Amino acid sequence: MALEISSGESRGYWKYHVPDKKFKQAKAVGKINNEKATLLFDSGAEVPILDIAFARKVGCYVDNSQTLECEGVGESPYMAEGRTRLKITL
Repeated sequence: MALEISSGESRGYWKYHVPDKKFKQAKAVGKINNEKATLLFDSGAEVPILDIAFARKVGCYVDNSQTLECEGVGESPYMAEGRTRLKITL
């Protein structure tokens, strides 16, 4: 299947960004280790990312011996440090 892309267009990116205009994201309110959290679903991500400060706040054990090189859209690679297991309730 071929997709036609017009001049100046690209796949997978917002063409225009208007700061005052809301855009929809796939998210839900749930609990991580019984603490309320807003969960943002990123269909393009290979692994879920959790803020280390929040992980510590909710009592997650973080294994700092593991690292993973990550790369976001248009950004330089960065290292995600640590790994944990989560109980997520929707």
